[in-house]
Amino acid sequence: MLTSVFRKQLLSLLCVLLVGFTLIALVLNFALQDFLVKQKEALLFREGEQLNELLLEGLSADPSNQKTIYNNADSRLKRTLNIRTNLLLIDESAGVNKKRLEKRLLKQSEIKDPALLSQVLKGGRVTQIGPFTYSDDTVLLSVGMPVIEKDKVIGALFLHTPVQEIQMGKVTRLIIFTAYLIAIPFSLLVFVLSKRMTGPLLRMNRAAKRLGNGDFTVRVPVESRDEVSQLADTFNQMAEQLEQLDRMRKELIANVSHELRTPLTSVRGFAQGLMEGVIPEEQHHRYHQIIYAELFRLTSLLNTMLDLSAIETGRVNMEMKAIRWSSLVHTVSESLAPRIEKKELDVEIVEPEDEILKAYGDPERLKQVLFNLLDNAIRHSESGGKITIQSYYEQDSLVVKVSDTGSGIDPSKLPYIWERFYTEDDSRHTHRERSGLGLTITKQLLELMKGSIEVDSVLEKGTTFTIRIPTPPET
Repeated sequence: MLTSVFRKQLLSLLCVLLVGFTLIALVLNFALQDFLVKQKEALLFREGEQLNELLLEGLSADPSNQKTIYNNADSRLKRTLNIRTNLLLIDESAGVNKKRLEKRLLKQSEIKDPALLSQVLKGGRVTQIGPFTYSDDTVLLSVGMPVIEKDKVIGALFLHTPVQEIQMGKVTRLIIFTAYLIAIPFSLLVFVLSKRMTGPLLRMNRAAKRLGNGDFTVRVPVESRDEVSQLADTFNQMAEQLEQLDRMRKELIANVSHELRTPLTSVRGFAQGLMEGVIPEEQHHRYHQIIYAELFRLTSLLNTMLDLSAIETGRVNMEMKAIRWSSLVHTVSESLAPRIEKKELDVEIVEPEDEILKAYGDPERLKQVLFNLLDNAIRHSESGGKITIQSYYEQDSLVVKVSDTGSGIDPSKLPYIWERFYTEDDSRHTHRERSGLGLTITKQLLELMKGSIEVDSVLEKGTTFTIRIPTPPET
């Protein structure tokens, strides 16, 4: 059974090769047979013309020599070229002693195809392959020509040779033998080419099995730029993406486990202390508050993860509408006022005085976006620092820049701040309430609303996040 691409391809190519060489052999066989028949036909006509001339010369010189001349010529043709002759004379023949040639003459009734004789007696030449007379079933190549004396047709001369004398069978066998002799090296070449073409597919098959078993480091060598190699290149890209996803999955599990373990450990420790009476009664209220805060942080983390999951699976419904951006900015700023005052930060809101700014998006999601950016700026600003929220129109978008005077981000780590659970601990002080999901959610929410976000940061000088939000269609 054909269980591999290699076998199927090899058999297909060999079948095409076999059919091709067979067709070539048949065409050559027919062409050569036609050539040999025409060569033999020309020979018969040539010998017939010479015999005709001898017969006519005998008639004009000495009619008594007709029989001798015809017999000698006929014997020569039969002996040397295996050519037989027949002569038919009509009644009006002049100068021909039919009695002397009676044994050599052919009767009209003996001819199997009377149309041949009719055409010759009209002065034409004919050629036929097949039995010529009723008494002989031998397949012959026959030619006929008129015997003309003084511009008058007095008879018909026919010359015959067996078709087997043309050796068509030998020609056919020779052609077929030569064709299949040539087919042998071609078959070997087809085998090598098939092996070379299916080799990458076999390697990809083995690599796919390893990939299915969890080995995402496997790669397939790309040796050329044909379609199979392009497939191998695509396979390598897929393997690379799977390896990256597997790495992210492992990091996600590790990060989630870490983020969940910390508050759970605190809650368990404090709860155990309260149950066992280790914590004095006068401090119970304080530790209850700590337990509540940890549970609140845990709930917040789980809600954030659920939000991210909903966004990535397309389960977030966006209620797009036109909103006054200034009102949204002041609402979010006021919700963070206690934290801003605690750090003694200066918050400056910069907007055009003569223009009402509007944005087009989901109001609650835009609040979430701005809240995440301001929360990020507050967390990473030192006491007494400054946060600026600048908004303005640029072409068909509302541009909002949220800047802080914090510690900044290392330029080499800027591409990674959008990844899940990335907290960039080296350059910024880690806050115990951080989940590393805020910027990831912010970016994805903006993209769902046809917006975008960029970041620019300088170490020890601050960071600026720039978001672009579509404006209402009527604006």
